[in-house]
Parts: sequence; C-alpha cells; structure tokens
Amino acid sequence: MNPAMPVSMTKFTAEKVRRDFLDYFVERAHREVPSGGVFPPDDPTLLFTNAGMNQFKDVFLGTGTRDYKRAVDTQKCLRVSGKHNDLEEVGRDTYHHTFFEMLGNWSFGDYFKEDAIVWAWELLTKVWGLPEDRLWVTVFEGDEKDGLSADEEAERVWIEKAGVSPSRVLRASREDNFWEMGDTGPCGPCTEIHIDRGGAGSDPTDGADPEIGVNAGNERFIELWNLVFIQFNRLDDGSLKELPARHVDTGMGFERILSVLQGKSSNYDTDLFTPIFERIGELVGKDYASSDENVRVAFRVIADHVRAVSSAIADGAQPSNTGRGYVLRRLIRRAARFGRQVLGMEDPFLYQVAGTVSEILGVAFPEIPERLDHIQLIIREEENSFGRTLGRGLVEFEKLAARVKSGEGNLLPGDQAYDLYATYGFPQDLVEQMAEEHGFAVDQEGWERSQAKHQEASKSVGSFKQLLSGEESEGLSETHSTCHARDGSELLLETSVAAFFPGGTQSPDRLVLLATPFYAESGGQCGDRGQVEGEGFSFQVEDTKKAGAVIVHLGKARGQAEAGAAVVARVDGDARQAISRNHTATHLMHQALKEVLGDHVVQQGSYVGPDRLRFDFAHPKGVSPEDIEAVEGLVNRNAFTNSEVETTIEDLEAAKERGVTALFGEKYDESVRVVDVGGWSTELCGGIHVPAAGDIGSFLVLSERAVSAGVRRIEAITGEAALAELQKIKRTLRQSAAALKAQPDEMVARIGALQEKLKEASKKKKQDSSGNVAAAFDKAKAQLEESGGVCWGVASFPDLDGKAMEELCGRLATLGDSMALVLAGSEDGRVPFQVLCTGAAQKAGLKAGTLAKSFGGMLRGGGGGRPDRAQGQGTDASQLEAALAQAREILVEALSD
Repeated sequence: MNPAMPVSMTKFTAEKVRRDFLDYFVERAHREVPSGGVFPPDDPTLLFTNAGMNQFKDVFLGTGTRDYKRAVDTQKCLRVSGKHNDLEEVGRDTYHHTFFEMLGNWSFGDYFKEDAIVWAWELLTKVWGLPEDRLWVTVFEGDEKDGLSADEEAERVWIEKAGVSPSRVLRASREDNFWEMGDTGPCGPCTEIHIDRGGAGSDPTDGADPEIGVNAGNERFIELWNLVFIQFNRLDDGSLKELPARHVDTGMGFERILSVLQGKSSNYDTDLFTPIFERIGELVGKDYASSDENVRVAFRVIADHVRAVSSAIADGAQPSNTGRGYVLRRLIRRAARFGRQVLGMEDPFLYQVAGTVSEILGVAFPEIPERLDHIQLIIREEENSFGRTLGRGLVEFEKLAARVKSGEGNLLPGDQAYDLYATYGFPQDLVEQMAEEHGFAVDQEGWERSQAKHQEASKSVGSFKQLLSGEESEGLSETHSTCHARDGSELLLETSVAAFFPGGTQSPDRLVLLATPFYAESGGQCGDRGQVEGEGFSFQVEDTKKAGAVIVHLGKARGQAEAGAAVVARVDGDARQAISRNHTATHLMHQALKEVLGDHVVQQGSYVGPDRLRFDFAHPKGVSPEDIEAVEGLVNRNAFTNSEVETTIEDLEAAKERGVTALFGEKYDESVRVVDVGGWSTELCGGIHVPAAGDIGSFLVLSERAVSAGVRRIEAITGEAALAELQKIKRTLRQSAAALKAQPDEMVARIGALQEKLKEASKKKKQDSSGNVAAAFDKAKAQLEESGGVCWGVASFPDLDGKAMEELCGRLATLGDSMALVLAGSEDGRVPFQVLCTGAAQKAGLKAGTLAKSFGGMLRGGGGGRPDRAQGQGTDASQLEAALAQAREILVEALSD
C-alpha cells in the first residue's frame, strides 16, 4: 500500500468509485449518457475510440447538437499506438493499458471554468477525501506564437474559489496544457490535477521542481484529471478565432484514480484486475502474487488484452488482417504468445478469461455479458488459428535464417524480421533470441522503419479526411431533412445553398443545402444520388454523407453556387425505391433469422443499396439450405400480407423496454424512430422504408457464407431484381433439362443416374489403369540400362495418366538403390511426367528437381521437386520426342563420367 494514502481508502470498490463519479454530476443537472462504442462507426478518421470526447466530436465541431447541455459518462477507450501507448510496453509496467475507461463530464455552451474547477476539487477532496497537501494543479502559461496570455482566469478560480494554495498552482507550457482536436478545429487551454504519490518523508514541495516534480515524467507525480476549456477554433492558416459557444471537456482515467483511492501503487492491483488474475491462476496453475516478474507480466498482458478484445467484439468489431480487425488479432496473439511462452498454455484458454472480464465490466457495459457466447467463440477460434500460424512462423524464420546463412551474412534484414512480428505475432525480443541462437543479429534500423510504417497504417482505417474542416463547418447549422416525408418533398424540394466547396483532382465537390430530400449514408443504408440545379449551376450528386448534423452532398458541379442561391434538389427516385425495398426486407430477414436460428442472432453489419442487401450476423455455423428456404418463406409471407410499415418517434429507453430491436454499434439519440412492419418486426432505424410490406415484391437469397469465426453473411435481392434472378434460374434449368433430354422435375433423377454411370466408368478405368501400369512396369523394366552402377531409362507411356505415372515411378523405384528415370505419360493433351534420381545417380550430379524443371520447360510446362524425386506437366505434346531425346543425352553424359 502507498503509505501516503489513508487506510480507509482501500474500502473503495471499482463499482462504487464509478457510481460516485456519475451520481455526483447527475446531482448537478448532468445527463448520464451511455458509453459510445469502443470504435466509432461513423468516424473513419479514428481506428478506435481513444478519448471520452469522441462521441461528442460533432458538437465541438459545430455540426451536431444534443437535447441536453450537460453530460457525464464513463467511456470505453482503446489505445494501441502513439507516444505513450507502445503495445510492447503494456504489461511490462504498472500503468500502461490498451483498454481503459475515461470518466468525463461535459458542458456544451453552458457552465465554464469556475464550475468545472470547483466541482472537480470538491469531488476529489470532499467526496473522496484525497489529501489537499498531495494535490498539485497546472494551468496554461500562455504562448507567444499564438498571441495567448496565461490562463489567469483558471488560476484565479483555483486560488480564490477552490481554495488551493497559490504555491501549488503551477503554470505549464502549451505542450502540456493546451488541447487541440487536430491540426484544425476546436481547441483551448486546459488545467490538470496531479497527485504526489511519494511515501512518508518525501519533500511535499518537490512538485514545483521541474526536474523531479509535476510533468517531469515520473511515477511519483501523476496526472489525475484534465479539464479542457474549448474556446478557440484553429483555422486552416494556423490562426485562432474565438468560438461563439464555449465548452468544457474533462477526462479522468478510471484505472488510475481507482489505484489512488484503493492505495495501490499499480493499476493492476485494483479490484478491476485481481479477479481476472485469480481466474488466470486457476487456468494455468500459478499464483500472480507469489510468481516471478516474468509470470506477472504475462498475467497483466493477458488481463489487459482480453479486456480490450472482449469490449471491441461486443461492439461488433471482428479480428481480421486489416484496420481495427488487425489490431484485435495482434492483441489476441500477443496474449496467447505470453500464455504459451511464459505460462506453458498450448491449448486455447483466453476465451475462458473473457467470462470473468464480462462479470467485472458488465456492470457498466451490459453489452459484454449479453454477447459473451459470441465473444468467447471468436477468441477461441483466433487462439486455434494462432496455434496453426505459430508453426508456420517458425518455418518462415528458419527459411529466413537459411537465406542469410547462404549469403554468408550474420544480420537478419529488419523488414523481413519485423514481418515475423506483424504476420505471425513474434515479438522483437523473441526474434532477437532466435537470431542469437543462430549466431545472427537483427537489423535494428530496418526493424524500426518497418515498425513505423505499420504504426502509421494503424492510425486510421484509410486515408480518410473529415468531410468538413473546422473552418468550413463554422457557421453551418443542422440541415433540415425531408427524406422521411410522404408529401413529395422526400424526392423533390425547392431549397437554397448553405455552402459550396469545390473539390480537386482527387476529391469531389461538396455541397451543403439549408434543407435537403437526400438521405445521408447511415446505419448501413447508402446515401442518395440525384441532381441539384439552380440558375447557372448544376450538381450531380453521387453520394450523400453526414458531418455531424450537417448533410454533405458529394459529386460533380458545373458552375459556381453562392450561399443563399435558390436551387431544386431532385433525388433519383428509382434508386430510392430500390433502396427502400431492400431496407425493409433487411428488417424482415433479421426477424426471420431470429425465428429460424434463434435469439442469439445479432446484426454485425449491413449494406443496403439499390442493387442488393447484405446482412452480417452472429451465428456459430453455416446456415443449411433448408433454413435458408425457411427464412425466404417467412420474409415473403410477411411481405405478401402487405402490412403498413409504420414509423413512430419514441423515447429510446421506453422503446428498448418494450422489446424493440436496437443494433450494436449504432449511436442513438434520446428520441428514436421505430419502424414497425405489421407488428412482426420492430427495430430502431433512421433509414428509408417502403410504405407497405407488399412493395418489397419478391425476396430471394443469393448467397450465404462465413465472414469470420462466428459471423455469417447473407446477400439477397428484392423486387424486379429478384424476378430477373428467378427467371434466369428458370431459364438455366430449362436449358439444362433440354441438354439432358429430361423434364425439369426429372433433372435430379437423371443427374443421379449419370453420376452412377460416371462412377462405374471411373472404377473400370482404374481397373484398366492398374493393368496398364503392370504392363508398363514390365516394359520399363525390360528397357532399363546400367551405367556406373546406376539403372537408368527414359521412356514414354501414352496409355498412362498422371496418377498412373506416379504409381509406375513408385514401383520402379523399388528395383534398386541407384536409379535415374525420366518417364512421360499422357492426359487430356498434356504430358504428365515423373523423374527419379537416387543413390549413385545423385553422386553423379543428377538432381530430380533440376531435371524436372528442365524437362518441363522443353514441353512448355513446368516441374520441380526434391533431389531424389520430382514431377511436372508439359502442355505441348508435340515436343515430347525431342524432350525425351535431350533427357536421354543428359543421363548418358552424367553417368558416363
């Protein structure tokens, strides 16, 4: 226990501390909001949610609004790269994490510095009882380059309102005390609260010493809480402009404050982790507290990484080889590697740890226990996959080592060595250890270059940019949308231009309207296409997207449009109708899948476009053809009822309580649209739907396949597309029946009869082939010659196919220990061949693989294999006689020396 902390603080539990924070601000008129997802589905600039403010980013950018001015939450965050987030450091110290909770309170144009500071100090010192003589405060010292003076307002509040001693309020640089969202956009000074964790006898004035105190980068003085005052907008030219509304954004690391309140020197010693360590100990037969540091590091890595992947998978992320999925795969493999290398766990076990993680985190994040079965399925499959990959990685290392050795070098190329980490999960220390065992070193510069390249690729899913910069969005208000109207304005609307931004050679033009009938891409439904026209101006809308509450039309413009110009916006009606059919059909299919397969079916992702619909869902195995038919039947029967598709606006929690389906990963407002199809399917949805179920027309599943472990994908079509596909199938069936001289309903029996005939023919061919091989063996044996103690021969057997040739070569190999054979057959116009070089033939310089490669080349084909036995196939039978003659010359020359 840290001797600076009072014993009573060990009574704080994780659940109590989290609840204390939330309740404190709820009592001060804050709306308690649920955590956003651990990855932001509508922000491609972010790989994972890495701060509490991410779900309010649109408010700070001025492109979105909320129906409340104050908010409080605990946000799930995940960081795997960056200055202070090197993945390889996680577990090796007491404070690095990939997954963490960020406690935060916000003001959107409401209270500002005084309330934020006074409340923070009161919670820490009065509610939680932290000793004031251990706390230090920093404020922004000003910046000459930006023309900003010191934040004397915050400094004055700390001293005069909160009652903090002036000696404990320090001024700090822009680097530490000025927050910016990015190169442009909202920003402002911040004030931080730090705690001195020094033991008894430490100098209480050390915090003011820049060498050893606050912001010196040591574990004694740590930051507890950061209060950001967003009052400026950084423009494209780098200058600052005052915002019309000022905001507060605070963040306090939950794991860190909990360790302080529980009197622990390590975040990992709190009750967020100790039950996980107990579970790991049960599984591996070791005790965390009494083990050496290597074992303790493994426990910490496993606990942290299982927390991270459990949270991400619960929110809908999937391990893969790209983007955030690649990060999850790396986390699972790193944890599994520690389990294997340090704890001796060869079999999957991480998935069992997820159960304990669910118990701990489920109190705050109920989606984790709700999806536990799915989480465990995914993690277990990834563990099994890593077991297979690990073996391949060892093979690849041996190949790399052999290449270095053959080149008479002693340095493993850094890029190829790093690939063992990136592809197979081998950490740097393991690669270095294996290299040392072979007498090699690792090219460190090459490794670091490759590492930097991979880290850069991990910062975002792709080269996405914000639809609107902070400067462009300034002054833009929420776009009024008429896409859900049913009076004609959902397709055609007279409106006016709010802003127009010309694009470049690699980027589209962007148009913002005061009101628009165009639907912006959201919830899996693609954005509308169409046309916007005005005097001297036309705009071909190729896509429609959201920038917070502002709808942005992307496409190609002719002419220029000034703000306020009158225009007519026209949506492509045919595409909209097709999209509407597919979207309503998606809802019906979701409900049908639940009825046919079970309530465990949960949407993992979707695409709704004019051409088709795609639906990814959680299910542990392939869907049988019979179940696909049952799903199709349910959807079509519910469409045929032609029930009205009703939409209502309801309170989010009330809708959930009455069983309305809410989708994981989606961000909902307090008031939500509920789409009800005949009382059979009810979902929260902001998309466009048909007026009545019968408008869907026919529904047809095109395909069903696996996307990843535990996730299946169905693609389907509706309406005219489904009719066209059914007619195509019918046409194909009719043509096939005609070719088989049968009626369509006789096709199955006719094909079965043909298969039986084929099976009999194959059986007879095999019997004939066996006789042919025996005859060929006798013929080849009689033609063998002997030179230098080697039996050799070159021969062609036009009656033998590739498989028979393989059998013949195997039989001839038993005739002696030193053989040299080149044997050619015939199959469907090609030339399969076998090459044998054993014993003295190899000593004479003959290698089967080399000879097969040469022989195959002469036949315009290829070949290869081991030195003793190889095979191949030629494509030009007209060259066989010449190739055999050349092979004979090679054997004669080698064996006559």
